[in-house]
Amino acid sequence: MRSLGRDFTAPWQARAIQEALQSLLAAELASPSAELWLLSAWVTDLDLLDNSARAFAGLRPDWPAAGIALSRVLADVASKGARVCVVVREVEHNRPFIQRLRGRQNSTSGRLGLAVSPHAHEKTLVGDDYVLGGSMNLTFSGTTRNDEHMLLRVDRAAAASRRLDLNRRWGSELAWG
Repeated sequence: MRSLGRDFTAPWQARAIQEALQSLLAAELASPSAELWLLSAWVTDLDLLDNSARAFAGLRPDWPAAGIALSRVLADVASKGARVCVVVREVEHNRPFIQRLRGRQNSTSGRLGLAVSPHAHEKTLVGDDYVLGGSMNLTFSGTTRNDEHMLLRVDRAAAASRRLDLNRRWGSELAWG
């Protein structure tokens, strides 16, 4: 089977990157991957899903007509059955996101793992059949202003290989709440 992919370069394609992230996360809510990995050296609890027009009411009728924060999306994906693994760098900037994610771990029945390390630097989202990776951190500047490059690869075998590598590297460091 042929692999599909797309290159994104920001800031001129920042909107396309945001829409790709939103689409991938919405797909995870609709049909969660068995295991979802998110790695970002610097991360902000951004509103990554725009629910202002209630576009995601079919997936989450309880969500408000507003932006939906990354930590909430990840917890909701975990509560739908995915094993969600998050790896972030141990820096002051990430503390609010880490605290929010830890606060949401209780509602996920042990399905939301978090590793915080001074060595974390990768920027990747990996589901059952895709890998989105590159230079972009999940911060306001990373998703809107900075020069970034991201590659979306839709390939089940590549995603499986990447998840195995991530489990080998980070699996033992994940705290499940």
